[in-house]
Amino acid sequence: MRKLVIVTYVLRALGFVLVLLSLFGHSVILNLFPALEGRSINPIFYSGILCYAVGAVIYFFINKKEKAERRRKEIEEAESRAFGGSRNSEQE
Repeated sequence: MRKLVIVTYVLRALGFVLVLLSLFGHSVILNLFPALEGRSINPIFYSGILCYAVGAVIYFFINKKEKAERRRKEIEEAESRAFGGSRNSEQE
């Protein structure tokens, strides 16, 4: 699960860099890809937006799932403290 979180951070960073390059690094892009000269660099901008959005959406769902699991564990711990563990022995 942690590897997937790291991948989301990498995707968001890549998206951020691509957007900044398309806005401010026009000459850098043309030096790296000389065949783009005379063409629009909008696909690089849109790719950056897409990378960032995919990373953000994946992270949102992972974070939502982790928060739900953490909340469930806290509720179970609170119940076991409140009822003194007798509730677990009754269920078994």
